[in-house]
Amino acid sequence: MVIVLSASIACAACASLQLTPLTNVRRDVHLEKDASKTITVSHDMVFYDASPPAQGLRFPAGTYALEGQDGEYWYMRSSVPLEFLAFRKGGKADTRNIAGGIMIGKYSFRAVPGAGYIDGEGATRIEVWKLGGDFLKLEGKDWKKSF
Repeated sequence: MVIVLSASIACAACASLQLTPLTNVRRDVHLEKDASKTITVSHDMVFYDASPPAQGLRFPAGTYALEGQDGEYWYMRSSVPLEFLAFRKGGKADTRNIAGGIMIGKYSFRAVPGAGYIDGEGATRIEVWKLGGDFLKLEGKDWKKSF
């Protein structure tokens, strides 16, 4: 009985744990432009860290073109800056616009199938926002890739 009760408590604790999409991973990228490899975002897509949100990231509508790759991801550059949102009490958001884009995993089964990134120094890109299965489910409806 004690084991069942302990397991139930542990499961309830895990269910209330919210994983954050925020990250800060530096990645060395082989820069290469290829205008034939694109992602088209049909309308602004906004992702939030929780409900209610403390932070969010807006990917603006438009065409994101390949700017580089590493062994795991293609890096698709937005022609306009990404918008980072930080919510204060009362729901008002502070915003910052930073150049970057969307990383798309080269392989289907990944812990992090996509992410938002910003520029680092030189050929370094910084993964700042993990995109999961919810992002992949939007393919064909809210975004599409040309390759």
